Amino acid sequence: MIDLTFLFNCLGWLLIFMPVCLSQNTDKQCFSQSLIPSYPCCKGDKVIYTDKDGDWGVENGKWCGIGNGLSNASDDSCFSVALGYKCCEKCKVVYTDDDGEWGVENNKWCGIKDSCASPVETGNTVTVQDSSDFDFSFLKMENNKQNMLYSPLSIKYALKMLEEGALGNTLDEISKVVGNSTLTKYESIGKALSLANSLFIKDTYYKNVKTEYIDTLQEKYDAEIIKDEFKDAKNANQWIEDKTLGIIKDMLEDKAVQNAVMLLANALAIDMVWVSNFSLKNTGGQRFFLDDGEEMEATTMYQKFYNNNLSYAIDEDKTVVTMNLINYDAYDIQFEFMAIMPNSTLSTFVENVSKKQIQEIDEKLTPATEVIDGVILRIPKFKFDYDLNLKDDLKNLGIKDAFDADNANFTNMANIQNIEENLYVSDALHKAVIEFSEEGIKAAAVTVIILTTGAAVPRPTNPVVININKPFMFIIRDKITKDIWFTGTVYKPNDWAIDEEIYKLARNAKH
Repeated sequence: MIDLTFLFNCLGWLLIFMPVCLSQNTDKQCFSQSLIPSYPCCKGDKVIYTDKDGDWGVENGKWCGIGNGLSNASDDSCFSVALGYKCCEKCKVVYTDDDGEWGVENNKWCGIKDSCASPVETGNTVTVQDSSDFDFSFLKMENNKQNMLYSPLSIKYALKMLEEGALGNTLDEISKVVGNSTLTKYESIGKALSLANSLFIKDTYYKNVKTEYIDTLQEKYDAEIIKDEFKDAKNANQWIEDKTLGIIKDMLEDKAVQNAVMLLANALAIDMVWVSNFSLKNTGGQRFFLDDGEEMEATTMYQKFYNNNLSYAIDEDKTVVTMNLINYDAYDIQFEFMAIMPNSTLSTFVENVSKKQIQEIDEKLTPATEVIDGVILRIPKFKFDYDLNLKDDLKNLGIKDAFDADNANFTNMANIQNIEENLYVSDALHKAVIEFSEEGIKAAAVTVIILTTGAAVPRPTNPVVININKPFMFIIRDKITKDIWFTGTVYKPNDWAIDEEIYKLARNAKH
């Protein structure tokens, strides 16, 4: 390999970037030297193993590469290998010639990888590639006509941290799924809002984890790095409970942790009150039409709005209402709740929902302040939890290599000693809990990635009455950034037959 010092001496400052100078190197390399970690070239040509990178042999008890690799090698390859230069680990381009884009690492030239579309940090956000409807992907895949809840933001954070440790096709698959979005850094607000990231590392595996990866998680994601014996799930579960404001307890089973070497986790939660809360005395039973044509009497809240804490939109296809949660001025944060009740079946609506559609709804919303006689809202209460089938969903979205012990490439995360101890994702878990009530919303979600080895509405002359009395979809989001913290569906709200006695006791206690 020719280093920069040689180039300076060879042709001087003005000629350093000339392609002819780059082409002077005649020390050709085999494909395995461009991998991370790199492997030597075999002296012989006896092939004992072939993967997506190329043909492998074993000499002196160590793996070595044979030839220039396969024609269908992964996108982790780069043009410069054939010219005798390694692929760059990073995607910073300093020079472009007829051969391709070049970088400089460790004072030596290297080629920019074919797959380079590396995320970049901008201000307090982390930008990734484009995939416009990631937020609703899981809603569509698990559209099973039942109460459902998950946090797109939590899943993005966990995948983004996983992406930082991936290379090659593994990196490409994750990047395509995560999409072109920004991850806003949120500051926790007492017992009202929490967002935290962590990397749990098995104590005996800690020496294998790359310092650069740990530094990246700490600097970009404020992640806590926790060394643990992984004897059981106690410490991880305690972290989850603390970071979800006590809402999610005992999420992980011991066996899920005992076989792992690392856990990547994101936990987030809100416990916020309405700007205009509902009165207990106005809550009662109201008919709710179930998806199967049956009816139930749902525990339904009532309130009349004259202010801009409620907005609505009604057309021939759907009824939409939004409500503000309390504004935390010191943090410049306000969340809102959106309910969308389609006139068709909810499952059909979910199949086609998109970010563009939500943006169109936003443009048509009318605040209650523009209605002379106010807006009456009746909306049912609900409380449930949901476990997303995250592993299968991510595979269906195209993340496959990460879950394959043979093909996973997380060499940006840890030093892989040999093929038999390759690092891969053994499971991906996501749990969410929500309670929607008169006071406000309590909701929390956790994502854990387990790694192991091996039109405007006309102004009415009467109050607008909105009855959310059929299955509906909901979104809980940051009103400013539009980050969707939670989304889900309500097919069956709380049952008034169960709640009525509780309300009688509560009202009597106030007198």
